[in-house]
Amino acid sequence: MDELLGPPPPPPPPQHPPLPVLFMDEWFVVVSKPSGLLVHRDERHPDAPAVLQIVRDQLGKFLYPVHRLDRATSGILIYGFTSKAAAAMQAEMTDGAAHKGYQALVRWPGSFPELGDHWLCERPLHDEKDIARAAKSEFALAAKFRRCALIDCRIFTGRYHQIRRHLNHCARHVLGDTTHGKGRLNELYRQRYGLERLFLHASRLTVQHPHTGALLDVHDPLPTELARVISNLRDELAAMSAVT
Repeated sequence: MDELLGPPPPPPPPQHPPLPVLFMDEWFVVVSKPSGLLVHRDERHPDAPAVLQIVRDQLGKFLYPVHRLDRATSGILIYGFTSKAAAAMQAEMTDGAAHKGYQALVRWPGSFPELGDHWLCERPLHDEKDIARAAKSEFALAAKFRRCALIDCRIFTGRYHQIRRHLNHCARHVLGDTTHGKGRLNELYRQRYGLERLFLHASRLTVQHPHTGALLDVHDPLPTELARVISNLRDELAAMSAVT
């Protein structure tokens, strides 16, 4: 009888655990995106786990993307509960007063020591049609380690891989970046410090709420796997200081 019925259907795909909610009101939800998840599914990844579908099922509400993060990047991600709310927040985020902050671990000092500990990069970036688009990023040293540094990044435009491409141009490559970084450095930091992913995290968003007018200031600390890398780097510095 079982042979006539055929093989049993495949089991349903496992559900992704809920994502941390950093802020929510009647218009928006802000979540912490882990590295490796898509913002939303696309034609190349129609069945891949994605934040939009996970949070939609988690909250039982339709969601509309406000902005995006690269798949390998972690951190703050906003969705609107209506298309109108999402469009209003998009307008606020393109305002110069909005602060979109990231943290990155980079090669240091790189080939341009004259850049110092605080610098701007306004090198235009080409889009998928090879058209040069204006791009502006600001960088500042947060903590220095042996041959690398943790930096704070702020973007004023939203070009594809903007932080990664601008830091590559400055020869201060983001560690763990398999597209714009250095393979030998990535391997070194994987083996020595346990860095298994891109070290780029959307850590802060400050923007005026388009409906209430209040200042929305959201922070997302480094995820455990990146905080562990920083701890390993600090331990190394302490051990070197103890020897000298």
